[in-house]
Amino acid sequence: MTFTEIHNELYNDLPTLTNKILYCQKEFRRKLLKTSRYPFVYTYDCYSRIKKNHFILTFVALKRGNMNNPLIGVCGIYTRAEGIYVAHLATGNNAITIYPPHFFKRYRERISKDFLISCSDMIKHYFTVHRGFMYIILTKEMKAVYRSLEKIEDDSDCFVCVTTDGYCFGERQGNIFIMKTIVSDDMLFESQKEAFGNLRDDFIKKHKELYGINI
Repeated sequence: MTFTEIHNELYNDLPTLTNKILYCQKEFRRKLLKTSRYPFVYTYDCYSRIKKNHFILTFVALKRGNMNNPLIGVCGIYTRAEGIYVAHLATGNNAITIYPPHFFKRYRERISKDFLISCSDMIKHYFTVHRGFMYIILTKEMKAVYRSLEKIEDDSDCFVCVTTDGYCFGERQGNIFIMKTIVSDDMLFESQKEAFGNLRDDFIKKHKELYGINI
């Protein structure tokens, strides 16, 4: 399947998950009533009714007041010969972010450094600690960092985004974002950190505005 075909199939599947999302949200609420530690996160595996596509639903409550309106993440899982692809749906703007197997290979090596956890559990962990991202088109300095890490085409529509654990580099195809790799702050040289500093500051500010907490 092409990335466009994955995008279309997942969004066609999404309406069939409505009842499952509501059921999981009720289960999440019951679990939330028993905890006093926040943020509280729980993930559920489910399958679409017709095509039986695998989805992971992530529910996050940053505080007890989020009991009836938790943050909800929806990811489609696709297994190919080269590994597991994850497609994260942005239900508000019909966009999709695709994470190829190479991305999670780099995430394991550079960020989590947990070589015992299964790929499936590592994917779930990633989406429990990363709530959205802020991206910009690459500057000349940022593109040099990306090029030093991965092979990229000169005419590709590249971007960089900041997340809780570091910086992700990728390419955009319309409303499809393809995450290629991730680096941590300590992998950047001092001369490179300045180029990323404003992006990090803006991310922290937006995170505070949206969720009311610092990261």
